[in-house]
Amino acid sequence: MKRLSVILVSFLLYLPLSAQFKGTVYVDTDQSGLFNKGDKPLAGVMVTDGLNVVKTDKKGRFSLPGFDKTRFISITTPAGFETEQFYLSTKENRKSYDFILTESERTKAREHSFIQITDTEVTGGMGRWVTDLQQYVKNEKPAFLIHTGDICYEPGLTMHNQIVNAQTMDCPVYYCIGNHDLVKGSYGEELYESLYGPTWYSFDMGNVHYVVTPIDHGDHPTNYTQKDVYNWLKNDLAMMKKEQALILFNHDLFTASDTFVFKADKEHTLDLRAFNTKAQIYGHMHYNYVRNQNGIYTICTGTLDKGGIDHSPSSFREIKVDGNDNITTQLRYTFIEPQIAIVSPMNNQISAATGDRLPVSVNTYHAQAKTSHVSYILSDIENNQEIAKGNLISLTDWNWSRDIQMPANENGRKLQLTVTSFFNDGKKATATSRFTYQKDFKPATIPGEDWNTLLQNAAHSGGINNSQIKLPLQLQWTANTGSNIFMASPIIAGQKVFIATTDDNIPLNTFVCAFDFNSGKLLWKFRTANSVKNTIAYENGIVIAQDAACNLYALDAESGKLLWKQYIKLNSYPYLTEGITIDKGVVYAGIGAGLSAYDLKTGQTIWINKDWRQREGATTTLTVAGNVLVSGTQWGGLYGNDIHTGKQLWKLSDNGLRNRGASPVYKDGKLWIISSKSFFVIEPQTGKVLQQKELSANLDVTSTPLITEQEIIFGTADRGVFALDKATLFNKWRAETLPSLVYTAPYSTTPQAGVETSPVASQGVIYIGASDGYLYAIDRTTGIIKDKYNLGAPIFSTVAVSGNRMIVCDFAGNVYCFISK
Repeated sequence: MKRLSVILVSFLLYLPLSAQFKGTVYVDTDQSGLFNKGDKPLAGVMVTDGLNVVKTDKKGRFSLPGFDKTRFISITTPAGFETEQFYLSTKENRKSYDFILTESERTKAREHSFIQITDTEVTGGMGRWVTDLQQYVKNEKPAFLIHTGDICYEPGLTMHNQIVNAQTMDCPVYYCIGNHDLVKGSYGEELYESLYGPTWYSFDMGNVHYVVTPIDHGDHPTNYTQKDVYNWLKNDLAMMKKEQALILFNHDLFTASDTFVFKADKEHTLDLRAFNTKAQIYGHMHYNYVRNQNGIYTICTGTLDKGGIDHSPSSFREIKVDGNDNITTQLRYTFIEPQIAIVSPMNNQISAATGDRLPVSVNTYHAQAKTSHVSYILSDIENNQEIAKGNLISLTDWNWSRDIQMPANENGRKLQLTVTSFFNDGKKATATSRFTYQKDFKPATIPGEDWNTLLQNAAHSGGINNSQIKLPLQLQWTANTGSNIFMASPIIAGQKVFIATTDDNIPLNTFVCAFDFNSGKLLWKFRTANSVKNTIAYENGIVIAQDAACNLYALDAESGKLLWKQYIKLNSYPYLTEGITIDKGVVYAGIGAGLSAYDLKTGQTIWINKDWRQREGATTTLTVAGNVLVSGTQWGGLYGNDIHTGKQLWKLSDNGLRNRGASPVYKDGKLWIISSKSFFVIEPQTGKVLQQKELSANLDVTSTPLITEQEIIFGTADRGVFALDKATLFNKWRAETLPSLVYTAPYSTTPQAGVETSPVASQGVIYIGASDGYLYAIDRTTGIIKDKYNLGAPIFSTVAVSGNRMIVCDFAGNVYCFISK
């Protein structure tokens, strides 16, 4: 009797009188997927009822009291284990909530990787991106995949986890709830919970504690509050092992502040820096943006199935955790078949050789697997003799390059270069270039005008100028910046070429670079704190650039030395993807509450806009139209501000001007712009719409129209390049480009043919880069494509011209100087 009393006391210590939920966590030793006598209990596993968090005892047992909102019992899957179901619904009224785990090497390793996808917003079907994602996971073997919300609405919620799950992806798959996943029901998360389980939970892999929390707002009211999430999160984090790192997931950013706290209300906050936090990873914004918030990275990823709201390229993200729990990231672009293009030496051209070295440059990519290596074979065509072979060096995610030492006796001979890309899935892509090797090739150059910003000047009216470029084009030189080039267009000034780069990954390799206009030699590199995503500008020996993290830089054009720096305060989430301009000694930068004017020499603030705030990011470059500064935001509108005071003069948001990424050109006293599905002519002083022409194309691209005497020419998101008759606004011609390699225009996707860049004319020919990776030369009056050059990487940067030379930049980070033969 005494012994029985001891047993009862022991049992009561284990199971409090208030306990409602109990169970055991087992290891599936025989991997049968069923509970068997041989399965072993697992101690130290965290288990929660949504508020309280406990650890299993030596016999794998747990008990939890529950609370008024308990709807699931879930476990924190420990490192080194996997489970087919980490949660059980309390609606089932089980006598025992038992979990079964299997041992897993991929979740045990301290060094591991995972995939983030987000904002797929599937309502009408899943699409080809699923195959690309599935094959990438198969080839690269990440530890897990997570979707950070907006699945979305009832159709998406019902469909998504049937196609993207642990079985179809062959790795653990986790989900977050997004604002569009809060749908009609007894409460907003009801449908989500019935399909995906709890909206807050955690799991461990390697030495990292991963935590998922729900967004605090959405389309329908939630049953949970931030206080509920805070109460659980506090208990969950208290159970972390002392040496563990922390990575957090949510559909939205917790805080734009570098203090980095989770806040339920003024009295209930958690300082996340106290838990060795490495990163918070989110979506929601539909753009790619990495920011170092004083030691904690906040990582936003765009959409893998379509272009982002700010024109971020369609992509998903791979995050790697190293042996010291530090992270690096890499964006991966969907829809790209194994492809390769030799961009130097170009086919049927004279090589751009310097001294005894032949520069070889190749752009290559495959959506479903990484490039393992790129090999080359160089041979003499006449002698059928091999000259050199080896492997190229990776410079960016698209580009592989090398200078090949050349024998002296090959000068003037016809050679053949064959390159092959090898991908991790066993596939290959091969390209061949036949060219004439000429040592120290120096074609004759014709001096030209400076090209100071997008389309030469602050009015963006330089699309037609006095350049002497004629077909065919010859590559004079090429150089690589070491990171991607997005919508920053090159500048030509003082016999230098200036360009800025983008890197939406850790380690944020972002720069403003200067190259010698005649040789392509790198003269200097200035490191910026974040990506420069759009237009830079030059005036009076000073280069100005604005990065995504709201830093404005003034650099000495000769040396690259920082002259001054300003921080642009947006009074909201700090992110800039717009372009700047300079006019008559004044710099115009920022957007919304950060739209401002600065003295070019001193950096002193002249005025700040106080009349309107920004919305989602846009790709607009500021335009000077007489006494009006024209700017705009995506889903907001087009704005005119007084150029001297910053006072708002007008706003246009009707008739499709709300959905717009393009910048206007100011010419003949008018603004000419494309937006949504229409072309507009606008009076700049009043904002009065003088003409509107609706077209059968998606015009939400960054292309600024070229206005000639007879034509209006611009790019589209889905149908290549359009030309309107200037007098009648009737369609004059359309130049068809190929389907985009990467999709950028908001919500555009395969197989649309996008052109984000602006056309530039010379000697009756239009030059324009496209998202299919080609530089096009199009007859201005007929629209006939006279020539095209395959660069093998998307072109989002508008060309710059001077004399008989043209600078072209691609997304692979290459800068090309073409010259008329």
